[in-house]
Amino acid sequence: MKFYQFNEDTGLYEGEIFLDGDILPYISGVTTVVPPEYEQGEVPVFEIARQQWIVLPVSVIRQLLLGRKQ
Repeated sequence: MKFYQFNEDTGLYEGEIFLDGDILPYISGVTTVVPPEYEQGEVPVFEIARQQWIVLPVSVIRQLLLGRKQ
């Protein structure tokens, strides 16, 4: 079964993987929700609480990540 990986801390899309669907309850950082299409300069981000993807510009992601390091 195809799953979509995301970083658990940031929600950033990390790619597709194929796993046995029975292990889904035992792993984190994956979803069956298909990420939306995105353009160059954009990144899908998974909102865990809403169980949905949003697409943000890379410039916004950079600001968010820089703010986390301070």
